[in-house]
Amino acid sequence: MTRHHRATRRASRLLAVAVTTGALAVLAAGPAAAHVLIETVEPHGDGTSTLTFTFDHGCDGEPTDALRVTLPEGVEALAAGQPDGWTSDVTDDAVAWSGEPVPDGERAAFTLDVRVTGDVGQAFVFPAVQECPSGASYAWTDTDPSGARPAPTFVATAASLAPAPVAAGASPTPTAPLVAAVVVGAVVAGIAGGRASRRRVRAT
Repeated sequence: MTRHHRATRRASRLLAVAVTTGALAVLAAGPAAAHVLIETVEPHGDGTSTLTFTFDHGCDGEPTDALRVTLPEGVEALAAGQPDGWTSDVTDDAVAWSGEPVPDGERAAFTLDVRVTGDVGQAFVFPAVQECPSGASYAWTDTDPSGARPAPTFVATAASLAPAPVAAGASPTPTAPLVAAVVVGAVVAGIAGGRASRRRVRAT
C-alpha cells in the first residue's frame, strides 16, 4: 500500500469518527435544546399581561396531548387560551391543558392572562410537565436556565407588573376632611380675632 493510500484511508477514518461524534452531540443536545418556554410576554397596560407558552417537540417522537404549568408565587391566572381541540383548567396554583395530540415537530402555542406582583428584574419560574399518549412525559422544572430541563421563565419589567396591593388595614389619608377642618379653624380664629378687636376699641 502506498503512502498516499494510507493517508487517504486515515483521513477517511477520521472523517467517519468526526461525523459520528457530531451526530451523537446533536442527539444529546436535542432534548435539552427543545423545551417548553415562554415565548412572549405582552403587557396590557392595566396591570395584566398575556404569556405565550410554546413547544415544538413531543416525547421521543410521540405527539403531545397534555401540558401542565405550575404558577409561581406572585402570579395570578385570570384566563387561559388554547389551540383548537384543546381545553384548559385554571386553578389557584396551576393551569392544565389537554386535547388533540400535537405531532412531534409541530409548534403549539398556549396563552395565559395573568396578573403579576413583584419587583422589576425578578425572575418568575413556571415548572411545566409535557405529557404524551403512551404515558411518557417531560418535566421541565430546572430553575437554572442552563440545566438539562429548564423551566419556562420570564424576568419582570415595570410594564409587566401590577401595582403593589395596599396593605390590609391601611388606607390613604382623606384630604377633604382635613381641608374642611383647616377652613373651619381659620373661620373660628377670624371671628375670635374680630371680637377681641372690638373689645379693645370699646376699652379706649
